Amino acid sequence: MPARAAEVPVLRVPHPFSGSRLLIPNPATAGDAKRTAVVMLHGSEGGSAWLIKPEADLIASQGYAVLVLCYFDCNRGLTGPRQTLRDIDVSLIPRAISWLREQPWSNGAVALYGFSRGAELALIAGSLEGPDSERPSALIAHSPSDLYNSYFNWSWREPACWLCPLGPGRCPGSVPQPAHQWNDACGPDNERRMDFSRSAWIVDGLSVPAGRRIAVEDISLPTLITVGEEDQTWSPDQTRRIESRMRAAGRDPEVHYFPGAGHVFGGDDENRRRSLVLTFLARL
Repeated sequence: MPARAAEVPVLRVPHPFSGSRLLIPNPATAGDAKRTAVVMLHGSEGGSAWLIKPEADLIASQGYAVLVLCYFDCNRGLTGPRQTLRDIDVSLIPRAISWLREQPWSNGAVALYGFSRGAELALIAGSLEGPDSERPSALIAHSPSDLYNSYFNWSWREPACWLCPLGPGRCPGSVPQPAHQWNDACGPDNERRMDFSRSAWIVDGLSVPAGRRIAVEDISLPTLITVGEEDQTWSPDQTRRIESRMRAAGRDPEVHYFPGAGHVFGGDDENRRRSLVLTFLARL
């Protein structure tokens, strides 16, 4: 890994993307050099994406502009119903990339960096055609899927969101069982009434069917993918299929499999993964 630059103070600055955060190195201490931007996409937890904040701060402290882009459930507080990951218009991504390139501190390079469902979104955006000004310069994906997946809401896995009409102790097992009823206080999207034949994504104004393959073979950008070999959320077999299809198409993705690691890394695995990300960004 190349020698890391000394950390610099970071500013949080205005932007037009609701529920998002934009961090840039403070010009007063970091200078006025043009900078690569990184768009970070959280996973299925939605806009309250505390999991990626530490890494966003780290990347910005190394001299990059970092937009932590909220694509659903933005501005939600600590309490209240969660929104469902559904009907997400992928056009948000090219708009964000184009806006970042227009900023006076931009050097024109914009990396798109997603986690889990955000990694799925990153691969979708990277596989689509569009003007050069709206396309990312590179992709980073941690534990991606190779398919357009359907809706998801963490409240569907929350016991308090399922009510037993038979009385305490009379409904079998954990949530959700057939005897339970959806608690409307957890939001309007009852899992049992959702059309899961549709994916969560809108492309060119149209809903994409769930289960459709992402055209990863069309991704010609520099690409870094990381995944844990013991990931129980998104199988590493999805990453193996992505790698295989990209290589068969003549692409050369950089792919790292972490033995013993799960979906969210920690300790030495996480330190190594972040080092790989910084090394990859430095080459841009």
